[in-house]
Amino acid sequence: MSKIKLEKNQTGIACEYYVAGELSRLGYNVTVTFGNTKSIDLLVSKNEETFAVQVKGIQSTASICWNLDKTKLKDKKIIMVLVNLHVDNPSVKPEFFVLTQPEALKLFKDTPKEGEKRTYLDYKTIKGLNSYENRWDVFEKQKNAIL
Repeated sequence: MSKIKLEKNQTGIACEYYVAGELSRLGYNVTVTFGNTKSIDLLVSKNEETFAVQVKGIQSTASICWNLDKTKLKDKKIIMVLVNLHVDNPSVKPEFFVLTQPEALKLFKDTPKEGEKRTYLDYKTIKGLNSYENRWDVFEKQKNAIL
């Protein structure tokens, strides 16, 4: 099998659908925003609570890190799901790391360029913490949903 290399938008779409599928499997109602809602990829609801979800994906462990515009996390109560698709090894299921907005702000690091609003979180760091992987119960524990 030849090496798979996805376009940036393919990675994003695949990750959003994987997260939507996983949350649906866990009994949540999920709406994909299809880019129509800035900084929100999914609207997730259960038990009359609705949550805004931002999904960020990488293709493989070799991708090193997730990048984002940190201003999109400010002043928003958002749940972030980071996905490693493992396209380099299709027999391995995608990995999911679920963070609240305060956790994401704490874990993501500023890029080295001064004045940049970009921030990143590397795969090895979050994987090594052993506390965010498949943490879907964040939706049950999160108080005061966004909507």
